Amino acid sequence: MENYGILSLLPITVVIVLALITKRTALSLIAGTIVGAILLYGISFPKPWVDIIYGVIGSDLWIWLLLVCGFFGSLVALFQASGGIFGFTAIAAKVCRGERLTLAAAWLLSVIVFIDDWLSILTVGNAMRNTADRFGIPREMLAFISNSTAPSICVIVPISTWGVFMTSQLVAANICTEEAGIAVFLKTIPYMFYPLLMLLCALLYALNIIPKFGPMRYAEQAAKTKKPPAVPKNSPQTDEKKQRAVNFLLPIVLITIITIVTGEILYGVLICLVFCAILYLPQKLMTAGEYLNTILSGFKDMINVFFIVTSAFMLRDINALLGMPEYIIGAVKDGVSPELLPAAAFIIVSLLGFAAGNFWGICAISFPVIIPIAQALNCNLLLTAGAIISATTASSNACFYGAEATLACSAAQIENIRYAQTAIPLIVIPFILSIICYAAAGFLLG
Repeated sequence: MENYGILSLLPITVVIVLALITKRTALSLIAGTIVGAILLYGISFPKPWVDIIYGVIGSDLWIWLLLVCGFFGSLVALFQASGGIFGFTAIAAKVCRGERLTLAAAWLLSVIVFIDDWLSILTVGNAMRNTADRFGIPREMLAFISNSTAPSICVIVPISTWGVFMTSQLVAANICTEEAGIAVFLKTIPYMFYPLLMLLCALLYALNIIPKFGPMRYAEQAAKTKKPPAVPKNSPQTDEKKQRAVNFLLPIVLITIITIVTGEILYGVLICLVFCAILYLPQKLMTAGEYLNTILSGFKDMINVFFIVTSAFMLRDINALLGMPEYIIGAVKDGVSPELLPAAAFIIVSLLGFAAGNFWGICAISFPVIIPIAQALNCNLLLTAGAIISATTASSNACFYGAEATLACSAAQIENIRYAQTAIPLIVIPFILSIICYAAAGFLLG
């Protein structure tokens, strides 16, 4: 594969610049993929560019994402049509008497739904959005709390989807045997500085112990001047008989249990769709026809998510063809001292994940490249592994066109660029603290 050197950074540069100028995430991503395709194929780029689209939408991962996100959109629509989500909101409104309690409750709910970050993000965003509006909390803050907390808690829980994946990476990198995978993963958790710091900072932001600053502060001021969105007259929220939180909570509990048992969230979503029919139809909350129409409507509501994530997957593939990950790792690995390798690994993998919009993919690339370097330099392997895992979480939090951020924006009903403008400055604090921790630990632990 040809390495394009510093030119491999051009597509992501175009994406970021255009996103800031146009405020259109999907358009900026498409432009970045076209620039990358021109670098790769010159004036004959259209056909290979279309082939990349075919490759993305034909992949098992994209099909899985389509089904999970689409049918979760259907579930959200069912929660709203049944009034279940409004029943939960009514309870939350009684408990959450103010901005701090509301954001703290959103943080806590994110932690409780630890089994999968997508499930957590969509649950928290949809469940807490109306309560946040009531207290003049910017939806950008809700998106930040849900997206910063969900991956951060998932990555430190061994039985979550993130925990299982990271354990597999430790085994694949020959850090441990398959039998010792969970035990070694648990030993790595104290070195996952970023997710631990992010969980703490997110709570401190929620409680306003760390004041909001930058664009988030202005978003907060703007939100407090707005009136909460009016509830349509035909909304289930206006019918107290339909405001049953159990119609929201039972399906969420069911998804969580099935995901834990099977290790596959898609099974949980599909079974939950059937469960909702069994739960809602006897209550006469909707007819069978309305139930099916709601499923289709909710699926269609996720089209914007599909478009952004598909574009991000295309950018990922083009970055790989340009040799962007290999260029960045190769540019720094020879000049890094053993003591600074964990800090350098954290920075590099974070930037790569952000640029590629593909966090687990970059993680899977980084482990077999960085761990042998750590072994050759006699670095602490658990510390280095913790840095790679932390970086994967950080890039997931910060990448405004990644799947997690896109789902958070969809649930909070804001544009991705608003997430980038308001959330990234708040992420900088735990990010810089993590760099300091890895640098200090590198010198202390060797």
